[in-house]
Amino acid sequence: MTRRWSKESIGLEIRHMYDAGENLNYAAVAASHISLLRAATRYFGSWESAISFAGLNYDEIRRYKSWNRQRIINRIQQLYDDGVDLSWRNVCCHVDPQLAAAATKKSHFGSWREALKASGLDYESIRRYRDWDDDRIIESVREHATNGHPLNAKNVQLEDVALITAARRRFDSWHEALSAAGLDYRKIVLRAPFKRKKRLVDTQTIPLALAAAPISVGK
Repeated sequence: MTRRWSKESIGLEIRHMYDAGENLNYAAVAASHISLLRAATRYFGSWESAISFAGLNYDEIRRYKSWNRQRIINRIQQLYDDGVDLSWRNVCCHVDPQLAAAATKKSHFGSWREALKASGLDYESIRRYRDWDDDRIIESVREHATNGHPLNAKNVQLEDVALITAARRRFDSWHEALSAAGLDYRKIVLRAPFKRKKRLVDTQTIPLALAAAPISVGK
């Protein structure tokens, strides 16, 4: 039975395919969804116009490449490095629905947990991101400071990725979270480099000072 198309049903079908992580560039749709492509061309004049009607960016669709395991891993790691909340709900509803759909396909990883694991990330830490609120972040930052832990971003990224990711999400940046906790961000950033510089100056200037000192010759 031939399906009856309308502008609305075409737009809904495109959105459904997009959310399912399907390739929507022209060649892919022509190969696997020719009836949809013909209907879109008939109602909108072009596939690009149909894509725009569905609320999607045609330039992004045109450049789209099919998902594979490595591309999924690369995308997850990129988002992680950018400090994005990678909890399942946030990724599938807000950040990248296509990534979420592709990662959970049986032909790829089968679940978001396995996709994170394959990307070298700890699922339990990622899952707990949603439990963070402003007060818990501030309390944790102060606890780290009290215990003498280095609070520069690089060190916290290694020691407590859940904290720094949640802090960046709720305070926009790590230094804003430090300020909210009553800490001086500039001192934290400059402390380690200053110590290294001081040691470098000491090792360089002391021998020079000795060399410049007058030599006493006994009479």
